[in-house]
Amino acid sequence: MPLSDTSSVGSTRSLQSHGSFSVDEPMGSQREPAASHRPATHWEFEEETALITFLVTRKSEAGETMSFKNTVFTDAAAHINTMFPAQKGAPKSQSSCKSKWAALKRNYNAVKNIKALSGFSWSDEHGISLTAETSCAWESHLKVSLPKISLGMAHPQSKPYASKGFPHFNNVEELMPTAAKG
Repeated sequence: MPLSDTSSVGSTRSLQSHGSFSVDEPMGSQREPAASHRPATHWEFEEETALITFLVTRKSEAGETMSFKNTVFTDAAAHINTMFPAQKGAPKSQSSCKSKWAALKRNYNAVKNIKALSGFSWSDEHGISLTAETSCAWESHLKVSLPKISLGMAHPQSKPYASKGFPHFNNVEELMPTAAKG
């Protein structure tokens, strides 16, 4: 029956079927369903490595733009959950694998831009080597936006790499689209 029905029985049934209120509770007092407090997904270095390695095995499915379909991330989650049955946090899911891959690509692009800077040395293990002479230039670098061509990323994403490296750089690079030449 429609919501506008004025008979008390029809109106109550119609509203109940739409979840508006219960006959036993006044309108507005219906309790919200308990929120599921699923633990957050936690990624260890070895799990990130397993994701990258898995994606390399499925590289041919990504095409020239290196865009993986959701089914690949679903398979990656199953693979990682099998490899690491005693994980911290929630088991890996299609969306957590897809999000982790997006984060790894952002990190790769930030490090790639750092490596292109002159005056800084880079280590995949330790990041850049800040000295008294380079710290002022580094602070300036963090405040300036990158050109539009680099996906609109801003240099503040470079900040963590002043004191830590990105050991996945070479493996992620294998999965990045190649720049058009000519």
